[in-house]
Amino acid sequence: MMLGDLGARVIKIEEPARGDETRAWGPPFLHGESAYFLSMNRNKESVAVDLKSPQGLELVRRIASQADVVVENFRPGVMDRLGLGYESLQVENPGLVYASVSGFGQTGPDREKPGYDMIVQAMSGSMHVSATEEQGAVKVAFPVSDIVAALFTSNAIVAALLERTRTGTGRYLEVSLLEAMLCAQSNLAGSVLLTDCDPPRVGLAQGNIVPYQLFRCGDGAIVCGALNEPMWVRFAKALDREEWTRDARFLTNPDRTRNRAVLVPLIEEVLTGADAADWIARLEAHGIPCGPVLSLREALELEQVSARGTVVEMESQRLGTIRMVGNPMRITGYEPVYRAPSALGEDTDRVRKEFAL
Repeated sequence: MMLGDLGARVIKIEEPARGDETRAWGPPFLHGESAYFLSMNRNKESVAVDLKSPQGLELVRRIASQADVVVENFRPGVMDRLGLGYESLQVENPGLVYASVSGFGQTGPDREKPGYDMIVQAMSGSMHVSATEEQGAVKVAFPVSDIVAALFTSNAIVAALLERTRTGTGRYLEVSLLEAMLCAQSNLAGSVLLTDCDPPRVGLAQGNIVPYQLFRCGDGAIVCGALNEPMWVRFAKALDREEWTRDARFLTNPDRTRNRAVLVPLIEEVLTGADAADWIARLEAHGIPCGPVLSLREALELEQVSARGTVVEMESQRLGTIRMVGNPMRITGYEPVYRAPSALGEDTDRVRKEFAL
C-alpha cells in the first residue's frame, strides 16, 4: 500500500472464492466489507486467480514477466512448488526484485510455522517486555509485527530497485516477522545481548529513563518525562520540587532509575493535585515533553492532524466517500493519488485482457 501511494502499480492476486482472509475480519464492516481490509488495501488492483489452475498460473507468470517486483507471503516452498519461485521467474525477467515475507524465515526449524502477528508478538518477547511484572503479558493493539516487517520489506525493495539501475539485475530478498520484531526492539534486545540481563518490565514507563512514563493527574492521565539532566532540572522546577535536583538519590538518570520506586510515587503525589490540562500547560512552559492520553478517535480529531491533512478522502462507486489515514511520507513535488480498495476480483477481466490471456 505504501509503495502504491508512492506511484507503484500494485496488482494483488487473491483466491477467487474468499479473497484475502482479512476481507472477513470484522466487525466493523462498511457496506459488507471489513474496515480492516479496506484500511490496508487502497491503490491495489484485485485479480482473482486460482493458482491451482494452469490458466491462473500462466496469468501470474505473464504479470511477473513484466513486473519490477513480486511480493509473496506464502509459507516457504509454496511458490517454488507452484512454479512461481524466484529461480523460475527471474529466467524470463532477470531484473525482477522478488520479496518473500514469512513468519519465521525461509530456513530454520520453525520455517513451516504459520506467521500471524499475535503469535510473533508473543514469541519475539514483545508481549513480555511491554508488560508490568503483575500483568504477565500485553499485546500491542495493532498488528505491529506485520507492519514492521512490511516496512523493512519495502525498504529492501527500494534498495534493490536502486541497485538494479546500476546493474540491470534483480535480487531475491526475504524478511521474517520474527526477525523484524527483534530488530525493532534493538534497544531492548541489546540489553540482553550485551549484559545477559532481561530489561525491566515496567509497562507504561520507559525502562532506563526516569521519569518518563504515564502519570495520573487529578482528572486523567498524561505522559511526560525528563530525558536528560537539564530537562530533569526544568521538570523539578515545573513541579515546584527543585529540592529533588539536590537529592543524592535523584542526581543523575542512573540514580533516578535505581530509585524509581521512591521517585515515581513522589511525582504522582504532586501531579494528582491538579488536572491534566493544567499540568500539560505548565510542563510545556518549562520545555518538558508531555501529552494527554487520547483515544484513537480523539487522536484523529487533533488540530495537528487536521492541519497536516493526515486523513484523506477517496471516492468509491460501491462504498461512497471513504476516509483513511494517508501516507506519512511527504515528498516535495509529489502528491499521492489515492484509489479506493477494489472489490474481490474487480480488476480480473481487465488485467487478463491486458496480459493477453
